[in-house]
Amino acid sequence: MQAKDVAIVLLAAGNARRFGADKLMADFEGAPLGARAAHELGGIAAAAHFAVCQPDAIIAAHYTRLGFDIVDNPNPGIGLSGSLHLAVEVALRTDAQALLIALADMPFVHAAHVEALIAACTHDVVASFDGNQPMPPAIFPRSHWPELLATVGDAGARHILAHAEKLTAPAGTLCDIDTPDDLAASKVAFHRIDHPQ
Repeated sequence: MQAKDVAIVLLAAGNARRFGADKLMADFEGAPLGARAAHELGGIAAAAHFAVCQPDAIIAAHYTRLGFDIVDNPNPGIGLSGSLHLAVEVALRTDAQALLIALADMPFVHAAHVEALIAACTHDVVASFDGNQPMPPAIFPRSHWPELLATVGDAGARHILAHAEKLTAPAGTLCDIDTPDDLAASKVAFHRIDHPQ
Protein backbone atom coordinates (compact mmCIF):
# COMPACT_ATOMS: atom_id res chain seq x y z
CA MET A 1 0.00 0.00 0.00
CA GLN A 2 1.13 3.56 -0.70
CA ALA A 3 0.36 6.57 1.48
CA LYS A 4 -1.61 8.24 -1.33
CA ASP A 5 -4.10 5.36 -1.11
CA VAL A 6 -4.70 5.75 2.64
CA ALA A 7 -7.06 7.93 4.67
CA ILE A 8 -5.53 8.76 8.04
CA VAL A 9 -7.96 9.29 10.91
CA LEU A 10 -6.93 10.53 14.35
CA LEU A 11 -9.44 9.63 17.07
CA ALA A 12 -9.66 12.52 19.54
CA ALA A 13 -13.22 12.47 20.90
CA GLY A 14 -12.78 10.59 24.18
CA ASN A 15 -14.17 12.00 27.42
CA ALA A 16 -10.87 11.61 29.33
CA ARG A 17 -12.75 10.79 32.55
CA ARG A 18 -9.67 9.29 34.19
CA PHE A 19 -7.62 12.39 33.42
CA GLY A 20 -10.11 14.78 34.99
CA ALA A 21 -9.48 17.66 32.56
CA ASP A 22 -9.01 18.40 28.86
CA LYS A 23 -6.32 15.79 28.37
CA LEU A 24 -5.50 16.62 24.76
CA MET A 25 -4.81 20.25 25.66
CA ALA A 26 -2.54 19.33 28.58
CA ASP A 27 0.94 20.77 28.19
CA PHE A 28 3.53 18.39 26.81
CA GLU A 29 6.92 19.99 26.29
CA GLY A 30 5.34 23.34 25.40
CA ALA A 31 2.62 22.05 23.06
CA PRO A 32 -0.74 20.35 23.54
CA LEU A 33 -0.44 16.63 24.21
CA GLY A 34 -3.01 15.88 21.52
CA ALA A 35 -1.06 17.75 18.85
CA ARG A 36 2.02 15.52 18.94
CA ALA A 37 0.55 12.56 17.06
CA ALA A 38 -1.17 14.91 14.63
CA HIS A 39 2.12 16.63 13.87
CA GLU A 40 3.69 13.29 12.94
CA LEU A 41 0.70 12.06 10.92
CA GLY A 42 0.15 15.36 9.16
CA GLY A 43 3.46 15.08 7.37
CA ILE A 44 2.51 11.83 5.65
CA ALA A 45 1.31 12.32 2.06
CA ALA A 46 -1.96 10.45 2.55
CA ALA A 47 -5.16 10.66 0.51
CA ALA A 48 -6.85 12.49 3.38
CA HIS A 49 -6.34 13.46 7.01
CA PHE A 50 -9.30 13.54 9.41
CA ALA A 51 -9.59 14.11 13.16
CA VAL A 52 -12.68 12.94 15.02
CA CYS A 53 -13.34 15.39 17.85
CA GLN A 54 -16.09 16.40 20.22
CA PRO A 55 -18.01 19.46 19.03
CA ASP A 56 -16.28 22.71 20.05
CA ALA A 57 -13.13 20.85 21.13
CA ILE A 58 -10.29 23.32 21.64
CA ILE A 59 -7.75 20.90 20.15
CA ALA A 60 -9.63 20.95 16.83
CA ALA A 61 -8.06 24.29 15.91
CA HIS A 62 -4.61 22.74 16.22
CA TYR A 63 -5.64 19.87 13.97
CA THR A 64 -7.00 22.25 11.36
CA ARG A 65 -3.68 24.10 11.29
CA LEU A 66 -1.91 20.78 10.78
CA GLY A 67 -4.02 20.01 7.71
CA PHE A 68 -6.72 17.79 9.20
CA ASP A 69 -10.40 18.00 8.34
CA ILE A 70 -12.50 17.91 11.51
CA VAL A 71 -15.25 15.34 11.98
CA ASP A 72 -17.58 16.10 14.90
CA ASN A 73 -18.61 13.25 17.16
CA PRO A 74 -21.75 14.54 18.92
CA ASN A 75 -22.18 11.33 20.96
CA PRO A 76 -18.80 10.47 22.49
CA GLY A 77 -20.51 8.73 25.36
CA ILE A 78 -21.37 5.70 23.23
CA GLY A 79 -17.70 4.76 23.21
CA LEU A 80 -14.86 4.30 20.79
CA SER A 81 -17.06 2.47 18.30
CA GLY A 82 -18.90 5.70 17.52
CA SER A 83 -15.68 7.38 16.46
CA LEU A 84 -14.71 4.34 14.39
CA HIS A 85 -18.04 4.48 12.57
CA LEU A 86 -17.52 8.17 11.79
CA ALA A 87 -13.98 7.42 10.59
CA VAL A 88 -15.26 4.85 8.12
CA GLU A 89 -18.07 7.12 6.96
CA VAL A 90 -15.70 9.95 6.06
CA ALA A 91 -13.19 7.56 4.48
CA LEU A 92 -15.94 6.14 2.27
CA ARG A 93 -16.27 9.60 0.70
CA THR A 94 -12.68 9.36 -0.53
CA ASP A 95 -10.96 7.05 -2.99
CA ALA A 96 -8.79 5.63 -0.21
CA GLN A 97 -8.18 1.90 -0.29
CA ALA A 98 -7.20 1.68 3.37
CA LEU A 99 -7.94 3.47 6.63
CA LEU A 100 -5.19 4.21 9.15
CA ILE A 101 -6.56 4.63 12.67
CA ALA A 102 -4.45 6.41 15.26
CA LEU A 103 -5.19 7.70 18.78
CA ALA A 104 -4.59 11.28 19.82
CA ASP A 105 -3.35 10.33 23.30
CA MET A 106 -0.34 8.36 22.04
CA PRO A 107 2.35 11.08 21.89
CA PHE A 108 5.34 8.94 20.89
CA VAL A 109 4.13 7.36 17.67
CA HIS A 110 6.48 8.38 14.87
CA ALA A 111 5.69 8.94 11.21
CA ALA A 112 8.29 6.32 10.24
CA HIS A 113 6.34 3.62 12.07
CA VAL A 114 3.06 4.68 10.47
CA GLU A 115 4.70 4.67 7.04
CA ALA A 116 5.95 1.14 7.76
CA LEU A 117 2.40 0.07 8.65
CA ILE A 118 1.17 1.47 5.35
CA ALA A 119 3.93 -0.29 3.40
CA ALA A 120 3.13 -3.59 5.14
CA CYS A 121 -0.58 -3.45 4.31
CA THR A 122 -1.84 -5.60 1.45
CA HIS A 123 -5.10 -7.49 2.01
CA ASP A 124 -5.05 -7.89 5.79
CA VAL A 125 -5.34 -5.59 8.78
CA VAL A 126 -1.93 -4.63 10.18
CA ALA A 127 -1.65 -3.51 13.81
CA SER A 128 1.16 -2.03 15.84
CA PHE A 129 2.69 -4.43 18.35
CA ASP A 130 4.39 -3.61 21.64
CA GLY A 131 5.55 -7.14 22.38
CA ASN A 132 2.40 -7.97 24.33
CA GLN A 133 -0.66 -7.07 22.30
CA PRO A 134 -1.71 -5.61 18.94
CA MET A 135 -2.99 -2.03 19.11
CA PRO A 136 -3.33 1.24 17.20
CA PRO A 137 -2.03 2.73 15.07
CA ALA A 138 -3.50 0.12 12.79
CA ILE A 139 -4.38 0.03 9.11
CA PHE A 140 -7.55 -1.50 7.69
CA PRO A 141 -7.91 -2.29 3.97
CA ARG A 142 -11.23 -1.17 2.50
CA SER A 143 -12.55 -4.75 2.47
CA HIS A 144 -12.39 -4.72 6.29
CA TRP A 145 -14.31 -1.48 6.80
CA PRO A 146 -17.64 -3.29 7.33
CA GLU A 147 -16.04 -4.93 10.38
CA LEU A 148 -15.29 -1.48 11.81
CA LEU A 149 -18.88 -0.41 11.19
CA ALA A 150 -20.04 -3.46 13.17
CA THR A 151 -18.08 -2.53 16.32
CA VAL A 152 -20.03 -1.61 19.46
CA GLY A 153 -19.27 0.02 22.78
CA ASP A 154 -15.88 1.17 23.99
CA ALA A 155 -13.83 -1.90 23.05
CA GLY A 156 -13.39 -0.46 19.59
CA ALA A 157 -11.63 -2.71 17.12
CA ARG A 158 -9.85 -4.81 19.74
CA HIS A 159 -11.39 -8.07 18.53
CA ILE A 160 -10.37 -7.25 14.94
CA LEU A 161 -6.80 -6.41 15.94
CA ALA A 162 -6.52 -9.71 17.81
CA HIS A 163 -6.36 -11.43 14.42
CA ALA A 164 -4.31 -8.79 12.60
CA GLU A 165 -0.82 -9.00 11.23
CA LYS A 166 1.55 -7.35 13.68
CA LEU A 167 4.33 -4.83 13.14
CA THR A 168 6.55 -4.24 16.14
CA ALA A 169 6.95 -0.57 17.06
CA PRO A 170 10.10 0.93 18.58
CA ALA A 171 10.25 0.30 22.33
CA GLY A 172 8.20 2.69 24.43
CA THR A 173 6.47 4.45 21.54
CA LEU A 174 3.02 2.89 21.95
CA CYS A 175 2.22 4.19 25.43
CA ASP A 176 -0.95 6.21 25.81
CA ILE A 177 -1.86 8.85 28.36
CA ASP A 178 -4.93 8.15 30.52
CA THR A 179 -4.14 9.88 33.83
CA PRO A 180 -2.09 12.82 35.11
CA ASP A 181 0.42 10.30 36.48
CA ASP A 182 0.75 8.84 32.98
CA LEU A 183 1.49 12.34 31.70
CA ALA A 184 4.18 12.95 34.31
CA ALA A 185 5.82 9.60 33.55
CA SER A 186 5.59 10.23 29.83
CA LYS A 187 7.59 13.44 30.12
CA VAL A 188 10.46 11.39 31.52
CA ALA A 189 9.98 8.88 28.72
CA PHE A 190 9.95 11.73 26.19
CA HIS A 191 13.55 12.57 26.95
CA ARG A 192 14.55 8.92 26.89
CA ILE A 193 12.79 8.13 23.59
CA ASP A 194 13.07 11.37 21.62
CA HIS A 195 16.32 12.62 23.13
CA PRO A 196 18.49 9.55 23.85
CA GLN A 197 21.84 10.10 25.47
